[in-house]
Amino acid sequence: MTLLEIVAALGIAAMAMLGGILLLDQVEDSGARIARDGTAQASEGNSARTFRRLLLEAEPSFDSTRRFRGDARSIEYFTRCQVPAGWTEPCRVSLAVDSLADSSAVSAQFDNGARFVLERHAGMIGFRFFDAASRDSAWVASWSTSATLPTAVGIVLRSDTIVLPVGASRD
Repeated sequence: MTLLEIVAALGIAAMAMLGGILLLDQVEDSGARIARDGTAQASEGNSARTFRRLLLEAEPSFDSTRRFRGDARSIEYFTRCQVPAGWTEPCRVSLAVDSLADSSAVSAQFDNGARFVLERHAGMIGFRFFDAASRDSAWVASWSTSATLPTAVGIVLRSDTIVLPVGASRD
């Protein structure tokens, strides 16, 4: 064997190792992308259920600092939130409408700082509140003075309204 053959063999071995390293990096990147996409899809798939659960578990209160408050762009109230240990605990949640030129999203922000998007819709949207206790049983644009919960929250879209019941006693 000559020195030239040894150098050539080392060069070929180095090229093979470099190819293997690049292949492993690509597999690792693909795995991370798949995990990230799976988490995003799970969050999106569960967001509608989470949105409804947060409203169904809203808690009425006579304490003025813990009352259900809302207007066309935001809602703030106390409910029960899922914790990593697997149960629910009382928490404050703020729902907000984030609008762009062509679409809007309803996002939730929790008292622990976590925030995520619950729903997305085309065009501008807004909240309305159904007051079954009033004489006229009307939809109102804001909710702030009552110690009771609204019967339902409506998400007013361009051509439709999504009605979500509020409180544990609702069907």
